Amino acid sequence: MTQALFTSMTGLNAGTEQLTVVSDNVANMNTTAYKTSRVDFQDIWYRTKTTGTNSTAVLGGTNPYQIGVGVRCASITKDFAPATTNTTGRATDLAITGQGWFCVQNSDGQTLLTRDGTFALDELGFLCTASGCKVLGMDSITSSTGSTVPIKIPTSIKVIEEPTPQGKFQDMKLDELNNCETITSGKFAIYDAKSGYTYQFELEVGNPSEKISDLISDLSGLTGTAIDKYGKIIYEKDADGNDTTTPVSTTSIGSLVTFEAGDGVIKATDNSEEGISFQLVPGGSNFLSQTNLAFVNPEGKVYTSTVMNMSATITEVDDITSDTTHLYKSLSVGKDGMVTVTYSDGSVLTVQANEGGTSTFFSYTDSGGIIINADINNSDKASLYVDPNVLVKANMQIQLAKVTNDSGLVAAGNNTYEFGVDSGKVVYTAAGINGTGAIASGALEASNVDLAQQFANMILAQRLVQANSQVFNSANSMLETLVYLGR
Repeated sequence: MTQALFTSMTGLNAGTEQLTVVSDNVANMNTTAYKTSRVDFQDIWYRTKTTGTNSTAVLGGTNPYQIGVGVRCASITKDFAPATTNTTGRATDLAITGQGWFCVQNSDGQTLLTRDGTFALDELGFLCTASGCKVLGMDSITSSTGSTVPIKIPTSIKVIEEPTPQGKFQDMKLDELNNCETITSGKFAIYDAKSGYTYQFELEVGNPSEKISDLISDLSGLTGTAIDKYGKIIYEKDADGNDTTTPVSTTSIGSLVTFEAGDGVIKATDNSEEGISFQLVPGGSNFLSQTNLAFVNPEGKVYTSTVMNMSATITEVDDITSDTTHLYKSLSVGKDGMVTVTYSDGSVLTVQANEGGTSTFFSYTDSGGIIINADINNSDKASLYVDPNVLVKANMQIQLAKVTNDSGLVAAGNNTYEFGVDSGKVVYTAAGINGTGAIASGALEASNVDLAQQFANMILAQRLVQANSQVFNSANSMLETLVYLGR
């Protein structure tokens, strides 16, 4: 009889536990990215009076004779199913549209996971959670070791732009130039004032990977044919003044002009006696328009192209009032987690992934729209150098984590989770790859609490407590009756 009291007490405890979990779920129905908890019950153990018997030729078998001793809370499981995404319009509010976790670092240097993307910039430019944890960036596209480098926005930078030095410029490929479209093959013309002839030249560009030095070499070896104003070939005259079959031509373009590389420019020196001018040929090469040689006035006898490639150096600010100082204006985050920073002059600093998506590099767009890129290693061969004391690539791309067993994570409060002994392997990666979802900027993940389900669970917990209390009272009454029988 007394066992019934203890058994009903386990039911009372289980119902109370379930009601406590339900109350926590309901309390967090509006908590950003909150994940619902669920109570799972198990029977405890059984008092076995007999395990049953086998059947015989004359007697059938019997079943086990067991009496259960109650229920227990076996586990409290988190439901990590993604919830709806609500737009906020705030650039630093982020949501993961799929699997994955944001990585954040608390004041003790411990890495925690969260789905709550309510982030904001602090006074130093660090991207932080509402509780002050720093959001971590990524060192590599995929790694089993998490980065400890936080996302940090340079709120002020010093940018020095200048033409690419001659030595580096002449070794650059045509498709690497940041202020010039790829130069194409075709015709262009030069007018010689002394002869009165316009000479047409045929430029043949091997491929977009051809170097500036190769282009200059190609130009220097051209031979031109004299044409009239209608573009027709002019032939030499015989003694009677009639056209022959021999076209008027120059032996080399060098008799009219010499090309050479300067600092980020191509220079054309006029070798003629009375002057030249460059002329476009409809449907011809875009060489003259890309270099702007057809539209510039010479200094002395030297035509200088527009700057075809700019180099930029980004360093720490030494004078806040200088024209080279750019102040932070706004930021945006792409679906791949890459951060783009816009400055007050309209210039933009970001990182981009290489063609294979295996690594990233810095990219700076100045106020004039010229795109200046670094290379993967930020080497001296790149057109953009970023001082590592100002910024590293990990400062500009948000790191996500993918966990084998989300249910093995340990809730640590403040919408964060710690790694648990059963959470399994962790892969640190970028958004949108290795099974992680994309990042939505200007949005937050809602709580996944189903209020109707919680009310149903609340009623079930209430009935569980009521029913077991009735059993307890009944067992108590029977014991009381037995006590009175002894009088």
